[in-house]
Amino acid sequence: MKEAWKKSWKYLLILPIVIVAVVVLIVTLPKEENNPLMVTAKDIVLAVGGSKEIDYDVNIKQAIVSFDVSDETKANVDESEKKIVGLSEGKTALTVTAKYGNETSVVTVDVTVLDKNSPIIPEDPDMPDEKEEEIEESDDIKVLFDNVEVDELVLNIGENYNLTLNSDEPFYSFSHNYDEVQITKIATNTYNIVVGKSGHYSIIIRTPSYKKTLVIIAK
Repeated sequence: MKEAWKKSWKYLLILPIVIVAVVVLIVTLPKEENNPLMVTAKDIVLAVGGSKEIDYDVNIKQAIVSFDVSDETKANVDESEKKIVGLSEGKTALTVTAKYGNETSVVTVDVTVLDKNSPIIPEDPDMPDEKEEEIEESDDIKVLFDNVEVDELVLNIGENYNLTLNSDEPFYSFSHNYDEVQITKIATNTYNIVVGKSGHYSIIIRTPSYKKTLVIIAK
């Protein structure tokens, strides 16, 4: 009887340790995701021959995400790098599908592919509205004329001049209120400028994060 009591006492001492271990295990186990699966994505604008990372988000990181372009003559997807590549001018749709267990979430966004020789690229979907978010002047945009970085240009009236823009962001837009100044995109990051009347002109060059003022003096 004594021996049995000793064994029971040992079990009673071990029992609290076992209970604590079970509680710790339950608390530390990964919790099942209660939120429904959801994937979101943003519209894309890119040039023919250019590529852009697909901007999407999925609330369950373990989900498997796939991409499908409705018109593969306009663009296709590099699945390994999650990038979309522009093939020909026009518009198509990109479908982003996320799967996790028995759940599926799908979103479709617009893809606009611009010709290299088209007029100035319209604002990128990520370009902030300056009225809502003031962008400070920055030297992150480099303006090159004859391979020399410039902030001011002296041009002859009616003559064609080419500028190259360089920054870590691929989309540019130009702001000015001058009918005398014509700016046209002729190649990747290269723009043609023609001024039809003498004067001083301030041209604002923007990317989603930066802006730079280029002064043009036409004679």
